Amino acid sequence: MTFPDPKQFRLIVAGPTESGEADFLDVGPAAEFDFPRVSAGAFYWAVEGGHSKVNVGAPPRRVALAGPNGSTFGVSSFPAHSCGAVSADALGDSMTVTDDGGDAGMHASDTIDYEVVISGKVDLVLPGGKKRTIGPGDLLVVAGVPHAWKNPYDEDCVYIVVTVGFNSKEEL
Repeated sequence: MTFPDPKQFRLIVAGPTESGEADFLDVGPAAEFDFPRVSAGAFYWAVEGGHSKVNVGAPPRRVALAGPNGSTFGVSSFPAHSCGAVSADALGDSMTVTDDGGDAGMHASDTIDYEVVISGKVDLVLPGGKKRTIGPGDLLVVAGVPHAWKNPYDEDCVYIVVTVGFNSKEEL
């Protein structure tokens, strides 16, 4: 099964209208991103500042992971033969480059990320050289730890991602 470019998915939203009636909502464009030879995709929906019946979210205004009490929903990809290193300036405040072990691709965020690979495969690398290869049908939870993505394979990896922002910055 072939999946479209991560920026070409169609978002359908069932939610409350301004009068409270259940309906299909008109949605605006996704917040697209493209870091050449690193990652590309789009965030299609975001909730900022807490989930409730009156705050069900909207298409995001910018590319960022979820903030405190928020969430994001999108599709991303890692191109074949990519290493995942993005400059700190490009990340904004939603991620932090950690450079663990001298790996420029190591980063962390104040989110719990739920991901489902739908095509291709990619290596998830943790500090100390710990690595898992994930592929179609694999479910992944990244719980705010430093990590890097590596795709040494001949096929792009496309995956669905939901990020949920921590409520606080408590340390372990």
